Amino acid sequence: MNFSAEGFSLIWLISGFIFLVLAIVWSLLKAPWSKLTSDSESQHVFVGTTMVLVLAWLGEASISPGMGFHILLLTSVTLMFGPHFAIISGLLALVAVALIKDGDWFALGLSGSVIVILPILLVWFFTLLSYRFLEKHFFIFVLFNGFFVSAISTIIMLFTSATVMYYAGVYSFGRLSYEFLPYIPLMVFPEAFMNGMIILSLIIMKPQWVSCFDDEIYLKGK
Repeated sequence: MNFSAEGFSLIWLISGFIFLVLAIVWSLLKAPWSKLTSDSESQHVFVGTTMVLVLAWLGEASISPGMGFHILLLTSVTLMFGPHFAIISGLLALVAVALIKDGDWFALGLSGSVIVILPILLVWFFTLLSYRFLEKHFFIFVLFNGFFVSAISTIIMLFTSATVMYYAGVYSFGRLSYEFLPYIPLMVFPEAFMNGMIILSLIIMKPQWVSCFDDEIYLKGK
């Protein structure tokens, strides 16, 4: 989903862009560029993953301006590349979709902050928690990081989107509860299933593509 600037005050739009710029600067400065620049395969995977995001996000089902749904796949991207490159990939995909679909550029900061950056940071937060508190096991990695984290980050992102639209005065609670909130459960399971299956498939066939997964830790001796 992408927000529409219609209905948002200037302070909301500016705040979105400020948060977006801060996230971009953080990602550019902290990203482990040597891992990408020194490996042509990683470069191809990164570009290909970004293109997959573009294609997935072009399939948005819209109800009203700012109320649309599509598969995010950001859990998979975050587990593959880490949060810094995931943010860069997600924002590149967001810009590409805006170019293709003639999107609302004034709301790009808000869309990027809530729909791209928020779920990526949530996925990374829960991934760090799993490293610290959960047993290092293959199935725990797939089920928790692939399925559960994808579901919970999607739920939080969608409810945050509804909260932003409500407090910004874009839509009333009645309209959101009729046209937006009932569809959240319908999006959570497909999102969790898709990310879980992608991570499972990659770990089996291309574990080197999942930077957050380590064969030595999760498979050796299990």
